[in-house]
Amino acid sequence: MKKWIKEISVQRSTLYSNGVIVQTDDNKRISQLIQAMKANHPKPIIFEENDGNGNPIIERWLILNGWEGLLELKEKLDGEGKPNWEIQTIKDAKKYGGELRLLLPDASKELEKGNTVLLIKNLLNEDKHLNNALLSWCTSAHLMAVGSSVLMFTEDMNYLPQAVWQKMKVVDVPKALDEERENLIKMHSEGLRPALTKQQIRETSRLLAGLNLDQIDATLVESLLRKQCIDSDLLAKTKEDILGRDPTIDLIQRPKFGFEAIGGYDALKQRLKDDVILPLQNPELAETFSTEPPRGIILFGPPGTGKTIMTKAMSRELNMSVLALKPENFMSKYVGESQRLLNRAFKIADSLAPCVFWVDEVDQFAKRGGAGGGDGGAQVHRQIFSMFLEKLGDENRKWFFVGCTNRIEDIDEAMRRTGRVDSIAPVPYPNEKAREEIFRIHAVVKRNLPLADDVNFNLLASNKETYMWGGSDIEQLAVRTAKYVMKECIRDGKKRPITMRDFKLIHDTFNVDAQANEALQESIKEQARRLSNDTRLMDIFEEAQTVKTVTRHEKAKEMMKK
Repeated sequence: MKKWIKEISVQRSTLYSNGVIVQTDDNKRISQLIQAMKANHPKPIIFEENDGNGNPIIERWLILNGWEGLLELKEKLDGEGKPNWEIQTIKDAKKYGGELRLLLPDASKELEKGNTVLLIKNLLNEDKHLNNALLSWCTSAHLMAVGSSVLMFTEDMNYLPQAVWQKMKVVDVPKALDEERENLIKMHSEGLRPALTKQQIRETSRLLAGLNLDQIDATLVESLLRKQCIDSDLLAKTKEDILGRDPTIDLIQRPKFGFEAIGGYDALKQRLKDDVILPLQNPELAETFSTEPPRGIILFGPPGTGKTIMTKAMSRELNMSVLALKPENFMSKYVGESQRLLNRAFKIADSLAPCVFWVDEVDQFAKRGGAGGGDGGAQVHRQIFSMFLEKLGDENRKWFFVGCTNRIEDIDEAMRRTGRVDSIAPVPYPNEKAREEIFRIHAVVKRNLPLADDVNFNLLASNKETYMWGGSDIEQLAVRTAKYVMKECIRDGKKRPITMRDFKLIHDTFNVDAQANEALQESIKEQARRLSNDTRLMDIFEEAQTVKTVTRHEKAKEMMKK
């Protein structure tokens, strides 16, 4: 019997409440519950109860389905005398225009008869009539005395008001366990030639992590229909499409580039390798030396300095997927909605683990007081903040947290505490050496632009006009120069490479306030000194900025010579 099914039995037997919330978005879990009932024939229930004389109490199972109505599961013997189950309609929702409130009185009457389990499913929107009924059923002494109870299948208990779910027991159902995924893969691959090896089954199971059983089933069937095999690339794409429908998260299966695509920042990359990547890649050594695995990091610095690409590159080095949270899409003024969406994102991260759970602009909700929206908005922010603190402090959390921010001062001290994150690392503006590498990466490594022999990245990087430029500014210079030359080629009707003159022409159209950025850099350095819990991270600033002071006219002449 499944662990979560046993948990339902335990929670129901505590007599704390007549109601149990079963948190799952997977229809196959309901099928599993019914199968457990079949397995316990002739007593079609999962609960160890009797009438006092040792005879089993045969419980009635009803289903309240928001689309179909009030139904009853009835046992029927087949021609061989084996039990089967059929569904009989007590009250058809279609005849009542789908009005749930018209079904509730009948459901109450059936529960009052005793020894009845009411299973509720497919109710996605809050309904005040159902809420009132649930509150009445869960606190009813009569229903407890006659042995009736309610099982509410829902994706998240926050669909219900707090006053209701506080009166119910809650059972969390996992999306899909390793063994369940592997069993589905074996079932669908049976008869394929060549047969999948145990290693291939494990790798496919890992690839499908994050999906529920229903989604895994559909994904495998699609692969067989389209490719007549279990195709990893198609499975990955289908999984990304399924999770991509969620407006609150983005799944990046495996970032394209690692640290080789990041120019400079040698001190930061070395710290990430030593403190994050090596321990996570060698858990047996961490266990030998009784050290906890890394749990998270906060990257902070000015806009455009590469915090995002650093996160993706670190994930590539770890060979982990990235689950990116989109705060702008789940922050809602309605109490319960934001919590439900964030809880769903946490569940997906749990099922994908080990993975990187990345939150950009984490300062939006990483402060205790919250922001905006009046009393309702502030309450939502406080609850979201509390959920984050609780999840980041959860000892059972298996995913690695990365938060990025331009405003480290706005992040509450409780979220920065060791145990929730391991370190707070600054990402300052790149120095001359780093800028040269960034130019080369964006022009050659990532884009393979056609460059003339006179292009000098060293000169572009050491130019005073690129002092205090961020990586995003340098990338834009490469992109805009390429677009300019492309238009020139279209106009002239012939191809030519990008020259130093082209870079210079586009370079002069940029408006980067180096003085303001320099002041911001000093502020970031002071914050790092005050907030970072590892003094070695200050080495990042020792990759000092060196600037050759030359006039604009002298630089132009030097570039023209090149």
